Amino acid sequence: MPLEIALVVLLLALCMSGLFMWVKLVAGNKRTIEVPAGELEQFFWGGVMCRHLITSGSLARLEFFEWGVRLRGIPVSRWIVPTWEAKYDELAIAELVALPHSRIAIWLRLRGEATAIAFLSDRFSQILPVFEEHGVPVNRSVTRIRRVEELYQ
Repeated sequence: MPLEIALVVLLLALCMSGLFMWVKLVAGNKRTIEVPAGELEQFFWGGVMCRHLITSGSLARLEFFEWGVRLRGIPVSRWIVPTWEAKYDELAIAELVALPHSRIAIWLRLRGEATAIAFLSDRFSQILPVFEEHGVPVNRSVTRIRRVEELYQ
């Protein structure tokens, strides 16, 4: 009996340390900036795709403000979905990408930085015009990728 308890405790400790390490890796995708106060103009539900994380369903929100965009998790998923913010003039492009067995994502890249993130949504045809209205270049052709890591190269 003491051996079984010790094995269960060891298994729990390994699971918790693995989860902790994964959350730390995903946190590396976080990008917050100092933003002026502004009202939320529009938002869309979807998922997020970045290094070490792909969510499905509606665990994230893409929010549009007068100053820029914010991608963040909904309250139940904020512990794992990183908050990512960018001003419109910082965005190099909003382009469509897709993994082999995934929905289409809007890949947001910054000018002169390797920082990027993608928003998974089947409503991309409604989202891309919002980026264009704010002067962000848009690429509507879908780039097929095999792994998320390809987008960071």
